[in-house]
Parts: sequence; C-alpha cells; structure tokens
Amino acid sequence: MTDVQQSGSVRWSWDADGVVTVTLDDPGRTANMLNRRHYDGLEACLDDLTRQRDRLRGVVLTSAKRSFIAGPDFEPSEITPDEAAGTYDLLTPLRDQARRLETLGRPVAAALNGSALGGGFELALACHYRVGPHDPAVVWALAETGMGILPAGGGTVRATRMFGIAATVLHIVGPGTAYHPAQALAAGLVDELADDVVAAARSWVLAQPPGHFQQRWERPGYAIPGGTAGSPDLAQEVRRRTAGSPVRALAAVHDVAVRSATAPLDEAFEIETAACRALLSAPEFPDLAHLFYALRTVATKPAEPLAEHPATRTEATWREFPQLVANPLAAVFFAPDAPIVEVTDAALVHQVRAKGGIPVLLNGGHGSFVQTLLDAGPDPAAMVTAARRALAAGLRVDPPGADVASVLAAGFPPWTGGVLRAADGQAPIG
Repeated sequence: MTDVQQSGSVRWSWDADGVVTVTLDDPGRTANMLNRRHYDGLEACLDDLTRQRDRLRGVVLTSAKRSFIAGPDFEPSEITPDEAAGTYDLLTPLRDQARRLETLGRPVAAALNGSALGGGFELALACHYRVGPHDPAVVWALAETGMGILPAGGGTVRATRMFGIAATVLHIVGPGTAYHPAQALAAGLVDELADDVVAAARSWVLAQPPGHFQQRWERPGYAIPGGTAGSPDLAQEVRRRTAGSPVRALAAVHDVAVRSATAPLDEAFEIETAACRALLSAPEFPDLAHLFYALRTVATKPAEPLAEHPATRTEATWREFPQLVANPLAAVFFAPDAPIVEVTDAALVHQVRAKGGIPVLLNGGHGSFVQTLLDAGPDPAAMVTAARRALAAGLRVDPPGADVASVLAAGFPPWTGGVLRAADGQAPIG
C-alpha cells in the first residue's frame, strides 16, 4: 500500500490499482463509535476521493477494531425529552456522508470484519456490496426501534428500496431484528461471507466494470419489491403489534417506508430524518435508551462485588429464570433464549456469560429479586412496590442487572427502562 493518510478516526490507503482501503480506527478506543472524530475523518477522506476520482477504481470500507462500528458515541444521562432531540446533532451530517459515499460513482464494498449496530450498519447499507465473516458471534442490526426511534442515517429508506415496504416494517427495521452472518446472508443484508473480508471485498470491487457505478435501486428500470403502495393489512398488523404500548417507533417506520417509497431519494431521506427527530423528543426515549445501555453493561462490563449486608451472608447461589418476553435489544447482546441467572458472587458472572446466560448480581441469600417481581406481577405498580420493599429489607442488586431482569424475566414494560428506573420516578408506569 502507498499514499496512506489519516484524519480523525479514519485512515485510507491508495494501492497501485486505484482501490482505496478506508479503515475506521478511532484512536485509543476499543471500538469505533459514531462521533465527531469519525465524521471529521470520513469527511476528509471523501474530499480526497472526490478530488482524485479520475484515478479511483473503487473503495473498500473496513475497521481496525474487533467490531465494525458499535453505534453512536452516546451515554445515557438524566436528560429531558426536549434535550434528547439534541443528542444526535450529527444525525443529518452522517446521513449526508453516507450519501456522498454511495454516489462517488465508483463501486464501494463494506468489509464487515465484526458487528455493526444502528448507524454503523446504516453506513454499510450505503455501500454497494457487503462482505461479512463466518463468525456466528457477529451481529448486525438496525436496532434503533428498541430505543423508541428509527434508523435515520438512511437505513429505513435504503431497506425499503432493497427489500420492500412490508419486509422493512415487519421483519428488518420495525422489530429491530438482530442478524448473525448466516441469517443476514439468507435475508440479503450481506452479499457474501468470507474468511478474509477485505480481500473478498477488494476482489468484488476489481470485478466491477470500469466507469460510473450506482446503487441498484438508482438504475433505470429498478422496481421496489412488492411495489410502492402500503396495504390496509400491513397497517392493521402495525396497529396490532403496537396495541397497549406508548412507543410510536413501529408506526413511524411504517409511515416512513410508505411515504419514502414514492419520493425522490433526497426527499425520502428528509422524511426519515424528520420522523426520527420527532421520536427523539418522545417521553419514552430516555428510558428506552437507559434500558439499551443497561443491557450493554450487563453483557460487557466486569461485575464488581456489591457491598455486603451482614444479615444476608450465605454461600453463593445460582438461580435461573427463562425470558418471559423477547426483547429485540436483548437479541443484540445475548442469545434469543438466554436465561436470566441470579448469582450472589461476582466471581460467577463470567461463568454465567460463558454458559450463555444473562447475569444478575445479588448480595446475600435474602431471596430472589426476579421471583419477588413475578409474585407481585403483572401489575407494574405492584412490581415497583415489591422491588422497593425488597431493597428496603436489605436485598442488594446491581441496578443495570435489576432493570434488565425486570424486563426480560418478569415482563416489566420496557418503555419504563426497568423496575428500578421506574421506582426512582424516572418513568411513568400507568
């Protein structure tokens, strides 16, 4: 490789064939995130590719990290619904960058060396071809609906163009489905699986005919699968799936898919972005974002021993509970049927994860937090009262684990963020 340049978290290298390998590599971070460093770096890279388009044969987009892109560089805080709308200040700039990438006029292949969530996979969809690894642990998801919003980096629009309105609403974007490589290949979200994703992506680029290159849905004669009109049956199914929930994300996905299918692309992207910004101001967003980060914490962070309570010192215990309600965000981090496992020793948390469980750390043998909620349920207010009583009686439970367990194993409404968040008065439970 020659002519290597770096800006922000993006490094790009030109080779003798005119293929540019663009590598996402956020300095000092274990994962690439969508942040200002990413934006500034990709902007500089795109400027360079545009200036030298005559010598550009094609682009391979990949990552130097174990994952491709882990999602937005955003941590939950005690934000109001109005402040939440300002959380994604880079929403439109990142969307426009993806559009620049796919309209370079040269073939662009994503070499997905690892997982990509939300905006990271939206960027991959802006590429013309996607190559993933055979690794079954890798997961790709447009999982934004689990946080009460929708993909707004172009993901909803592109999915609609690629797969049709019904598939986008009911199977891909609407439920925030998490896809492992074999599933993604079968669904058409990726085009190839390979042992060396960069080499396979580069081979595809070189195999494309020289000259102007476009997304297939921008070529003359392309038809959106299933047509451009929504159906009464689809609208009725959306209403059925959202009955009893205040979260409007699925209805918004349906609206965007139907409206964008007949709109010019630039207008379609504006429809999508406006819908996402409206959802960012919804009162459920901060609490659903809290649940997402609680799930990530339980899945990835080392467990710290809880402060001991003298009255509850006993030998370590291990209690398993099945998932009562499947949650699309949980599927991003855990196997679909992973049990929730209460343990009273932080040293057992790693064993729980190794066995495919979802660990919840308690302190002492004062009883089961999950069972307490199940005994009090299904009324959410009664479950909150039971949780408060258990904690007042001396039971210690790590807060992320408690919120995750309450939603997955006890069926507590996910839009509250979990039982402890609701008990703290951060979310309505009516």
